Amino acid sequence: MVTLTSLNTLQASLASAQRRVEQGQNQVQRDSEQLAESRQQLVKEKEQLSQTERSTQQAQAASQTPIKAPQVDQAIKLAVPQQFGFNPERQLQPQINAYGQSIGRLINTTA
Repeated sequence: MVTLTSLNTLQASLASAQRRVEQGQNQVQRDSEQLAESRQQLVKEKEQLSQTERSTQQAQAASQTPIKAPQVDQAIKLAVPQQFGFNPERQLQPQINAYGQSIGRLINTTA
């Protein structure tokens, strides 16, 4: 025979079980949302990693290209234009020196 006490106990147990089920469902919902956010973050971080790797590869490729050494011997061989008054057949050292002094004074006064 079912008594009132056993009926109340059964109802209390049922209510407690329903609360635990609802709490479990709420926890599952929160976990699902957190998982979705984590997946979105993972996608963003993968894209950032890919961009960083591409940049690194480009930088490495650029750094591996050989740098052309300056050809100082060619710079020395360049002739001084005639407009500066240099003629290899004549010795115009004093005149060139005077030009240099004039340019030097001009630089000092304008600086």
